[in-house]
Amino acid sequence: MTEAATTLGPPSAPTPFAFSEASWTRIRKLLTRYPQQQAALLPVLWVAQEQVDADASRPRQLTADVIKAVADALGLAPAYVWGVATFYTMYFTQPVGKHLVEVCTSVACCLVGGEEIYQRLCQRVGIDPASGGTSADGRFTVRRAECLAACGYAPMLQLDNGAFHENLTEEKLDALIDSLREATA
Repeated sequence: MTEAATTLGPPSAPTPFAFSEASWTRIRKLLTRYPQQQAALLPVLWVAQEQVDADASRPRQLTADVIKAVADALGLAPAYVWGVATFYTMYFTQPVGKHLVEVCTSVACCLVGGEEIYQRLCQRVGIDPASGGTSADGRFTVRRAECLAACGYAPMLQLDNGAFHENLTEEKLDALIDSLREATA
């Protein structure tokens, strides 16, 4: 058999997801706060997502094995966990890039330039504004958010389910994109 023939075949699958000991410690603590295990589902999904985010060998996504691990931890059906995870936009049920950028395009933000900020962001990172999505280099996932509850500071965006960037202008947006690109170069 030639050397080329021995390297052919399906790529190796990533290691199936399992909660780390640190994650289990957090989960056990969370479970003490709720009368039923099912009530801890949202925070346990956060624990799972944070562990996934910290593992560069995995896609930034709650894959089927992650959903099953959460379900097993809480004694729930995977379909139930999946239904909850897909209901909330804060959980990554589709692959996302290094940075998730959600631009508020509700009425208050759009009245003061939210749509223009969204269009500019998509243009700068090479994403079709009609559908959003992830940039070809995998650095940015852009999507619209219906309301991020910062109407008094519009237009605004949320970065990586965390920091709000408010009172945006195209110049502030450009500076943010440039700093994110430099940090992940």
